[in-house]
Amino acid sequence: MCPISNIAPSELMEIQAQTLYTMNTQQRLTGINEPEGGHAPALFIGVSSAGPLPYYHEQLPLELVHQMGHDVKLPIDIPKLMRRVETFKPVKEIWMGPAYTFREKYDEWNLNVQFIDYNNHFLLSEHFPELMDNLGVKMPVAAYVIADSAVAVCCSARVSQRGAEASLYTVPAYRGYGYAVETVKCWQYHVQESGRIPLYSTSWDNLPSQQVARKLELIQFGMDFSITTTS
Repeated sequence: MCPISNIAPSELMEIQAQTLYTMNTQQRLTGINEPEGGHAPALFIGVSSAGPLPYYHEQLPLELVHQMGHDVKLPIDIPKLMRRVETFKPVKEIWMGPAYTFREKYDEWNLNVQFIDYNNHFLLSEHFPELMDNLGVKMPVAAYVIADSAVAVCCSARVSQRGAEASLYTVPAYRGYGYAVETVKCWQYHVQESGRIPLYSTSWDNLPSQQVARKLELIQFGMDFSITTTS
């Protein structure tokens, strides 16, 4: 696998879009790339140093796609794009946030961190029982374990042929001790061992998640912006 630092930001953005969403042959969004699916946004724009990279929902009328294509430029005119989307369906949610990848491949982490598989997934039972039922589709899974119980978990929220998107959660009582950082290190190692690129994204208002990114010295290769409508 090529070093992540050698992959252009525009290519990383393509990989992330294809990891986050399912698409048809015309590269139109068809759903959320999760086993249970989900409603894809009407518009997703991945912004990198190469400029904006837009993706449109498969149900958007072609005329509307052409109109929005003229509006997809920097700086993003959010009110204008919202008005365009509103002609299709009511807007439900707007998402904006940084997109990161890893500067290096960490191969060491705290000894309390364990790779989780079916042999030790009982460690998830106290705080993450729902993950036990979905372990196979969330691999790789890493956990910070204290007294035979996982208190922080990093797993793959969405996986594609080339990438895996991190999902990170720490039990509230155990936050602020650096457990999340150590857990992510283990997760990204196993993602890279699988031949995929580890991706980490969050929203602008999620400051704790951004702090994890800073402590890991992640590289921000772009920004995600999406408008989701009512289904």
